[in-house]
Amino acid sequence: MKQKKTKIKIKRSKVNLYNKKKSKTRRTLSIVITIAAACILGVVGYGIGKPVMDYLNNRNLPISDSSDPWNSDNSDDSGNTGNSDDSQSSDNSSGSENTSGEQSSSDTQTSTPSVPVSSDTRMYVLPADAAVSSASLNSALAAAKESGCGVAVVTLKVNSGELLYKSDIPVVKDSEIIKGSLSAAQICGIITSAGLTPAARISTLMDSEYPKFAGGYMIVGGGAWLDDYPDHGGKRWLSPFDKAALDYIGKMCGELSEAGFKHIICADTMYPTFHKVDLTTHLSDLPLSSSSKRTEALRGVVTSAKTEAEKNGCSVWLEFSESGLLAEDKTGTDAEILLDMSGLSDVGLIAKYSVSAENAYQNAKDFAAALKSGASGADNTAVLIGAGISESARAEAQKAFTEAGVAVFRES
Repeated sequence: MKQKKTKIKIKRSKVNLYNKKKSKTRRTLSIVITIAAACILGVVGYGIGKPVMDYLNNRNLPISDSSDPWNSDNSDDSGNTGNSDDSQSSDNSSGSENTSGEQSSSDTQTSTPSVPVSSDTRMYVLPADAAVSSASLNSALAAAKESGCGVAVVTLKVNSGELLYKSDIPVVKDSEIIKGSLSAAQICGIITSAGLTPAARISTLMDSEYPKFAGGYMIVGGGAWLDDYPDHGGKRWLSPFDKAALDYIGKMCGELSEAGFKHIICADTMYPTFHKVDLTTHLSDLPLSSSSKRTEALRGVVTSAKTEAEKNGCSVWLEFSESGLLAEDKTGTDAEILLDMSGLSDVGLIAKYSVSAENAYQNAKDFAAALKSGASGADNTAVLIGAGISESARAEAQKAFTEAGVAVFRES
């Protein structure tokens, strides 16, 4: 029996299941989410895309070497040759730190002097203890800059034999001779950062400390020679006849010049006062009665200093007193070496001079003539004028020295 077909009526709905009408709240939320997503994609895309585009744009450019902070034509005048790391450490010693305890990036770039190094060759001698710390050195440099001189002279070995810097010379490196807290390179860095050219001053033979190790006068038969009885404060001296003394002075000048010093001033290159018994008995093995042998030994001291200093482009100056230059008999004075300067014509000579309040011009003119006469044809001659004189007297003396072709240096 056939089933009866039933007609089924299909109702069509007007609602699109894939496009349901959203509520007002959902539409607002959807817009916010869309905008946020666009922002995130924009930031991420820029962060990734920009480096990629920079690389693509710059990949054919030459690579620059930024490792050399002294990349300038005036690097030789900076007073610091190849020691940017050391001078940087000196500048950063007083630098500020960021909140995380790490050194800020600006502090790591202070090895280059903030002010161009002066081309003025006039010297200004800082106080004797200026190099003891960075604070005292910076304070002294302020006065040096005010003087107008372009070269700052810092004393690094005093006439007791103590060193006012951290030396790496093996014998003295860890000894009590070291009194300074800064290395030679750090001192150079501070001076060059102030816009000045660094110069060092050392006492050569007047030294009662190093002879405790080597290089001092020894009594015939044994024992250290002193310049007086021990209970009268007798002291040792370095002997220019002893190779150990010459080596020590040479190593020091090599160390200082390598650190960046452009000038080294050698002071106290002289003999102590000997008594007759010293010449005939205690030190009879030395030619102390021969003027030619004495000056030859003194020249050996300067030659040792000069040889090592010049390896690093550093010049050597010889300092002596006004009284030594004017003495009728220079034996035993710090000007005794002037009796024979054979082979040392390129060593500069500096005479300490006291300006007189009266007749400043004429007296200076007379002294300049004596200096020229005693300099034995030296290429460079200068006078070192101390403080505590009137500016008018200083000006008159400076005029006389300038006319005579003698440079004028200042002392603090």
